[in-house]
Amino acid sequence: MIKKILKRFLQLLALIVVGVGVYLLINFRHAAAFPKIISAFYSKEFCSCYFVTEGTIDECHNFARQYVPIHSFSLDKEKRSVTVTGLFVTTTATYTGDRYGCTLEPWK
Repeated sequence: MIKKILKRFLQLLALIVVGVGVYLLINFRHAAAFPKIISAFYSKEFCSCYFVTEGTIDECHNFARQYVPIHSFSLDKEKRSVTVTGLFVTTTATYTGDRYGCTLEPWK
C-alpha cells in the first residue's frame, strides 16, 4: 500500500518537473528576463519615490519592496542615482530632471 502511494507520488513529481521544464523551454525568453526585472523595478521605483516625490528613505524602501528580496542597495545623493543588485543583476536609475523623472541606465 505504501509502496503504491510512494510510486504514484514520484510519478506525479516527475510529471510536474517535466511540465515545468517544457514550460521554461517554450517561454525561455520571458523567463530569462525575470532577473533583470527585479533590480530594474526596485531601482526605478525607489528613485522616483525619493527624488521625484521626495519621500523618506524608509517610505521609498516600503514603496519599492517586492516579494523577491534585493542583494544590495546604494543611494548616491550627489549623482542623484540609485543602484540595486537583485538576482545577480545590477541596475542603476538616475534622476534626469523634472520633465522625465528617473530613467534606467542601459544594462552592461
